[in-house]
Amino acid sequence: MDKTLNTPNFSHKRQGKGRAFVLQIIRQTIEKNTGESLAELRAKLSEEQFFVLCLRHVTTTKKAVCEAVGIPIEAGCRYKRNYEKRGLLVESVDYFICPLTRHKAKLVSTNPAEFEKLRKSKDGIQFKLFEA
Repeated sequence: MDKTLNTPNFSHKRQGKGRAFVLQIIRQTIEKNTGESLAELRAKLSEEQFFVLCLRHVTTTKKAVCEAVGIPIEAGCRYKRNYEKRGLLVESVDYFICPLTRHKAKLVSTNPAEFEKLRKSKDGIQFKLFEA
């Protein structure tokens, strides 16, 4: 895990392993931090609660978390919007390279410990999504 954000560390040496590797790391991070399997979490939580819980344990793009845990992206957009309006989810000010799609996207998190970091411009602080 990266020390500056609660984001899985995708080393440049591992980027060739592709989408499956990225999704596996996101899933493993959530399971490790919650102490439960994704299947157990899905069984006891609504899809919306599951989405919010996943973003409490991993800071990544909405697309990456939705694909990793099997939530339709349309539903993820709706959940993100609702929680953002209530101040319970924060989107990064800056764009980063999505670990899944490799396109520019904003990071999202429901972890209050990450909010301040996400609200600051990367010009003011150092974000390290990938090791150099």
